[in-house]
Amino acid sequence: MISEIDKRCIVLKRLKPGDEQDLVKYASDPDVARFLRNSFSYPYTLKDAQRWIHYVNHIAKGYFRAIDFNNEVVGCIGVEKEEDVFCKSAELGYWIGQKFWRKGIMTHVVKKTIEHAFFHMDIVRLYANVFEGNIGSVKVLEKAGFVQEAVLKDAVYKNGVYLDQLIFTIVRR
Repeated sequence: MISEIDKRCIVLKRLKPGDEQDLVKYASDPDVARFLRNSFSYPYTLKDAQRWIHYVNHIAKGYFRAIDFNNEVVGCIGVEKEEDVFCKSAELGYWIGQKFWRKGIMTHVVKKTIEHAFFHMDIVRLYANVFEGNIGSVKVLEKAGFVQEAVLKDAVYKNGVYLDQLIFTIVRR
């Protein structure tokens, strides 16, 4: 687990040109891509990183940050606000390089992101979709205060296999 000293080494920052190599280094891992949407390419290339940086800085509506650990981008987190009748809800998504799994980094980052989303985004509900089998993400979300709200049977088709989609939520009271 990360210590208080290590927590000071974690910075949520805007992605910028120059972060591409770090993104490719940690994102081009089949175990990272395994539980993410197909829009997250595997293998993850320099062009994918450039597109992502452009998207989050010029197109996306929400809060998107790089997870910087000891001056290296090791993952990303984002909150995308919904529209229309769902305008008080937002979706949380994240990934982190396998080298940093089970160290408490992502739980820390998710907690900080929840605080930011509820304070700055005019939402009351934050949710995350987790693919069946992603035990690490389930633990992160539960430690951050999310509860499992639903299971959508066979809702995900990934790598030729049907998986359940687990929906986790946290509601600001």
